[in-house]
Amino acid sequence: MIIAVVGSRQSGKTTAIETIIQGLTKKGRKVAAIKHISEEDFTMDTEQKDTWRYTKSGAQTVVGVAPNEVAIIKKVDTAKYDLNDFIKNLSDDEVDVLILDGFRKLVAKDPLVPKIVAVKTVKEADDASQLFEPILLFTAPTKLNIKNSKIPKFDTVKEPEKLIEIVDRRIGPIIEKRRTSRETLKIQVNEKTLPLNPFVNKFVRNVVLAMISTLKETAVKGDEDIFIEIKQTRERLPLA
Repeated sequence: MIIAVVGSRQSGKTTAIETIIQGLTKKGRKVAAIKHISEEDFTMDTEQKDTWRYTKSGAQTVVGVAPNEVAIIKKVDTAKYDLNDFIKNLSDDEVDVLILDGFRKLVAKDPLVPKIVAVKTVKEADDASQLFEPILLFTAPTKLNIKNSKIPKFDTVKEPEKLIEIVDRRIGPIIEKRRTSRETLKIQVNEKTLPLNPFVNKFVRNVVLAMISTLKETAVKGDEDIFIEIKQTRERLPLA
């Protein structure tokens, strides 16, 4: 399940995301977050560190492994990426809900991604109503009166419980359905089923979904039934 949180600078967007993550985590949800960074020269690498030196030397991918975290740094042109490229490596076993910070152009009218919009003024709310669809709720100061809107509004600081309740009510049924449905991966070679350990199972699944997601006119969410068949076609020999 994906939810995008969007808003202008100083609109309370980060506070809303922190509140959602804390609230959902307390409810036992496994939460992941992806932050969109607009600065063109920004890098998560630290200058003069070994990983920085490796990328400067030409490595396209560098992995840093520490006792409590793993960081993967890839030098790619993300302008060519779509939403599937950002989420395809996230496993359902690791993530119940993914929070997107920003990515407004990428998800603006995506019907599968509900939006939480942080606003400071009535005009921002009006503009957002035209730009984003669907909008799950607005976060705004209590004193801000958004007239003629059927979309609920909450003050993140004063009404965090209500904010969490709305979000969890939206994602809960989807998460529970996903947990109760069992995904199976089976590989047969000449009618013999191959044994797959959890690592191979996950690896093959991610590779297949990644390949399919690159095909034209194909949008892969990860919950589809997929069947691939490869057969050797043998030519028949003439009888005479």
